[in-house]
Amino acid sequence: MAAGSGCGASQQSPLVSSTPVLCAYDEVNLCETKHARPDAKIQPVGEADRVSRKLRQRSDLMTNEKAHSPKGLPVIRQTTSETDVVVVGAGIIGLANALQLAKRGLRVTLIDNLRDKKHSYKVGESFLVFTSAFLRTVGELDEFITEESFAKLGVWFSHGTENRSDFHDATEWAINADPHPPHYLYDLAPDKKWFRCMFLDMQIVRPEAEDSMCAAVRRRAGITFVDTARVSDIQISPGADWHQVEWLDGTTGHSNIIRTRWVVDCSGRNRLLARGRGHAAERRELTDGFQTTAVWGQFEGVTDGLFGDEWTHTFPNGRDTQRDLYTVHLWGAGYWIWVIRLSKERISVGATFDQRSAPPGRTPQEQFWNLIRRHPVLDKVIAPESLLEFRTYRNVQHWTDTFVSPQRYAMVGDAGSIIDAYYSQGIALALVTSWHLANIVQDDVRSGNLDRAYIERVNRATRQDWHMLRAMVREKYTAAIADPRFFVLSHVLDMMVFWSVGSTRSALTRWLVDTEGDTTRETPKNRRVRRRLQSTLFYSRAPLWRWLPPETVHWIQSRLQANLAARARWRLDHGVKLPTVRSVQNVTAPLPKLWWLAIGGDRGRDISAHDLVEPAELRPEGTATWLDRLPVPANTRLRWVIRLRPYALLAGFSAAYLWDGADTAIRRLRLLVRRPSDSATASELANHEALLRKNE
Repeated sequence: MAAGSGCGASQQSPLVSSTPVLCAYDEVNLCETKHARPDAKIQPVGEADRVSRKLRQRSDLMTNEKAHSPKGLPVIRQTTSETDVVVVGAGIIGLANALQLAKRGLRVTLIDNLRDKKHSYKVGESFLVFTSAFLRTVGELDEFITEESFAKLGVWFSHGTENRSDFHDATEWAINADPHPPHYLYDLAPDKKWFRCMFLDMQIVRPEAEDSMCAAVRRRAGITFVDTARVSDIQISPGADWHQVEWLDGTTGHSNIIRTRWVVDCSGRNRLLARGRGHAAERRELTDGFQTTAVWGQFEGVTDGLFGDEWTHTFPNGRDTQRDLYTVHLWGAGYWIWVIRLSKERISVGATFDQRSAPPGRTPQEQFWNLIRRHPVLDKVIAPESLLEFRTYRNVQHWTDTFVSPQRYAMVGDAGSIIDAYYSQGIALALVTSWHLANIVQDDVRSGNLDRAYIERVNRATRQDWHMLRAMVREKYTAAIADPRFFVLSHVLDMMVFWSVGSTRSALTRWLVDTEGDTTRETPKNRRVRRRLQSTLFYSRAPLWRWLPPETVHWIQSRLQANLAARARWRLDHGVKLPTVRSVQNVTAPLPKLWWLAIGGDRGRDISAHDLVEPAELRPEGTATWLDRLPVPANTRLRWVIRLRPYALLAGFSAAYLWDGADTAIRRLRLLVRRPSDSATASELANHEALLRKNE
């Protein structure tokens, strides 16, 4: 199968007597290419007058077809059967939802157009936090991810590489997560699959991964894959009645209808339900002027030899690592660049920029190359002649006010919310929401229990989770990113949020590996874990601050980021230049030496953490401490680190945050003390000049 060709050849749908056809449901809002948007009508039964006029009038590929029928064939209505769930959209999130719901014993109908979808390499996908566990188990991609993906060593963030051919004067923050075999932790792991799901993050090629998931969907009993269908109408019942989804058969012109208990919108940036039912919250809430544009390309012919010595980093213990083997983030003023190596000698390189400080360029491609050429470290890596595909999102950010509705519909993935590619959280949070949704739908369809309290909890916490991700990146797009102390502390705060769910993620991974997403395989212990996760599987409800409302957690995190940024901008505005900082953390070395920020003086400092797990005999000679020689097994140390690192990181960040505030306040006070004498001198000089003019 050629890359980007989707889920393989279309197959005859068992629902109808001929093959249905539908419009593309992948990303829209592209600047350089016109992409179709569905004009599907979305309405509650009996409330046709409230159908959005925009949805009725929206033009797409069907506009010039007679009665929305190909080749002018007459439309013939044909009511078909019933299903438990209709999933609209067969991208990676739609496929994952179809598999997950079918594994709960539900009848699923998956609808999308594969025949007419435009060839695309999509963006290279980097795993972080939850993604690996879900796709290796529910998505049935464990073998594919292990054998066909690019092993990432972690994430790497740099500022200071503009107009430089190396990283020597850059401030850097990185998380090394490299227990890929051969590695002592992998060798010691009693459950290798749990370890792969928990720790072995990768960088995948999306089209090939979706091909593999499509094959799993076609094998899975309980899923009807209508793979060339064009959805023309979604009718949402306001009560307990069945919803109706209508699609068009492009071969015969038949209009087919299916009745369903639930509708799950995975239509990507088309956002059928969010637009049609007034859930597009960014239209009301994006009032701070912060909107971003993304431009990216995928390139071929990228080998290890293209990354020279400048990409090598040496740790304090003398070991070397290659930055290009991480998911690399290069920051500049108002933008950042990602560098994601992929299998088959491909690479995804892109940039996201604040629209208020857009780079020069008449087209998105010119803007892209303007940003790339600011970083000479990329000169040997990519060139226009090796470009496979270029894409752009004009407006990256959007979000919904509802993820799961008590009226039995849901919006997942880009169909609901997306903020930024930073930290690769789009798929991760979408998969978490899908897991909660599967619990809700299963209880409703199988037991008749529509758990409204759970729905409210999912909507409330997930909404704040997305706002927390926005708060993570918003201040980084400002001038504050050039301040080394802000660069480090802002990322420490972000990591505290991610690591706060470490024990929760460990429990989720255990549940996923034990059940593969199939609740019939649950043990009593697994069921207890699932019930607990229904309350804690959110960033805003992590054990570290579960006693706080999600809105309060977001407010505190947002204020902390804003205060750090305000202090940084003050220092930059007043000529306070701080030394560069480097810090590389590890899954087993989570605590940066933040105290060096206070006592390090004017020299650049490496505040990387000490590894708390690696056995003394495996360390470079002369680097082991008395703590490393304690007779505690590595697996026991690892469990302690996972449980205790969020608390230790919270304590370290809190101390550094308070010191940063005190240090900045003292600098302000010193400036104020100097100002009166400066003002007096200026006044005396003015009086003297006035006296001279009078004498003349």
